[in-house]
Amino acid sequence: MDGLLDPAARRTMIAALVPDAEPLVGAFRDELDPTARRGLGAHLTLVRPFVEPAGVTAATLTALRAAVAEVPAFTCTFGELRWFGDRVVWLAPDAAAAFREIAERVHAAFPGLPVDGRELVPHLTVGLRRAASTEALRAAAAAIAPRLPLTVRVDRVALMVRTETWDVGAEALLSPSGPSGRGSPASPSASAG
Repeated sequence: MDGLLDPAARRTMIAALVPDAEPLVGAFRDELDPTARRGLGAHLTLVRPFVEPAGVTAATLTALRAAVAEVPAFTCTFGELRWFGDRVVWLAPDAAAAFREIAERVHAAFPGLPVDGRELVPHLTVGLRRAASTEALRAAAAAIAPRLPLTVRVDRVALMVRTETWDVGAEALLSPSGPSGRGSPASPSASAG
């Protein structure tokens, strides 16, 4: 086998997993987001699609890890719920620039990846109208809102692999400290002023 992934893998993506959000949103996502039923926990999708599953090699993982290694790990607070129209309810992270930096670095390291041309809106999906009624989404939002804010630490991203379920294929650690070289608000030098 040339690739490292399960030959049954259908697609890959890069995501920031947020397991600390599960107590807050997990039960709602199980009901309102089909990806949760396929094993994908609370997360922010950063790059989708990533490399075709058959093309993921040791060199791919090395390049991915190098691409994000200089991005400082950061604290992220989800302080409010937002909506994409009336179709998707989601948690908004205050560290949107740091998530965008990760995505930009991955795209720079893998220039052959498709880019849809829209600006990345980092978000943690709670529910989708295609999976539930608008009333169910509003009820979830009403139940979650009083429990915000939620603050988490982001210190890695995951290569997620879809077979019948979504699974972690590999992880890429962010820098424990140090400047990102891009002026990210997550960098210690940007927050020290």
